[in-house]
Amino acid sequence: MPTALYSLPAEEAVVALARELVRIPTVNPPGSEAPGARVVEAWLRECGFETTVVPYGEGRAHAVGRLRGSGERPGLLFSGHLDVVPPGEVAWQRDPFSGALEEGRLWGRGACDMKGGVAALLVAAREMAFSPRLRRGQDRSPLRGDLTVAITADEERGCLGAAALAQAPLFAGLGAALVAEPTGLDLFITEKGALWLQVEMFGKTAHGSMPEMGANAIAAMVDLLACLEREIGAGGSLRTGVPEHPLLGAPTMNIGTIAGGVKPNVVADRCVAELDFRTVPGLPNDDLLRRVEALARAVAARRPGIRHLLTCRATCEPVACPPDSPLATALRESVRAVTGDEPRVGGVPYVTEACVWVPRLGMQMVICGPGDPKIAHQPDEYVEVRQLAQAVEIYRRAAEQLLL
Repeated sequence: MPTALYSLPAEEAVVALARELVRIPTVNPPGSEAPGARVVEAWLRECGFETTVVPYGEGRAHAVGRLRGSGERPGLLFSGHLDVVPPGEVAWQRDPFSGALEEGRLWGRGACDMKGGVAALLVAAREMAFSPRLRRGQDRSPLRGDLTVAITADEERGCLGAAALAQAPLFAGLGAALVAEPTGLDLFITEKGALWLQVEMFGKTAHGSMPEMGANAIAAMVDLLACLEREIGAGGSLRTGVPEHPLLGAPTMNIGTIAGGVKPNVVADRCVAELDFRTVPGLPNDDLLRRVEALARAVAARRPGIRHLLTCRATCEPVACPPDSPLATALRESVRAVTGDEPRVGGVPYVTEACVWVPRLGMQMVICGPGDPKIAHQPDEYVEVRQLAQAVEIYRRAAEQLLL
């Protein structure tokens, strides 16, 4: 990383740092986040943070930095991730890893989700570390609470990287997490949970002209999926007895993949489907898992020669935090001061790393970041340069309110 980058004004530094991160391909799979983690660690170390790079498999790593405070107040976590989804098959107008700056926008895969947000967190961390408000005479007085920055690998596969990192003794004393996923600088205080299930049906092969001699696993899967639609799902929404959440709406079910059989003239002896459930507060994932297991067991029991296997591939519980929490209040006031607008307070149907930090570490959370969430994962992804600079100032103001 060029040494001059550290001394740039905030509005220039955030763009330069975001461009550098976008130019590092971190497509997941395989991820290859280690080069990006080294950039993050070097930045934080230069800013006076205690830093560590935490290995996460071959070519992969997290970067964590801590600016220690006095412990008078709960600390604050700046949370982001380095991995990105593939560019896709649709042609881009620009190289997805060029970090092009045009039309007041930074273009590239990950510019919006979420290397722009990561850069804003890092520059805000620098502004906190060198704030004049931290100095008394010749000595720098401590923050009242720790400021910790955790930039992770492997978020795009269900926050697996954060789940592994949370087991390390790096997060003591933290009270809230600011997750810089793209929100257009609105405040999201709740998110749906996710339950990813793989269902397998096993039967017996036979000649296609004599199906009665076998047990058709595809037919059993069709039976199960029809039962799921009838008993649990209706048009994508779930019938659970749990009222719609005011910010998240109803829980949902998506049949994501299905595969089975080998030839038209062979009775299929295996069929596998993958299901994606999105849950809301009040609907524990374990309860839903038990309902699906009961239906699968019933289908297998009434079809001779059929057995089933249900595997949980990922589970993240829904999380929600009060709209008047200290972090939400500080961010609301900061957004208002920086943009002149009243931020919308809402929830998101997808999962962020808040699903790890809140239940495992007992934190509150708010999701607030630069970029339009509808642009994430799209061809020609971008983030507005103006929002990058605004995000830095919003994060700095909120952190000062909480930690000084």
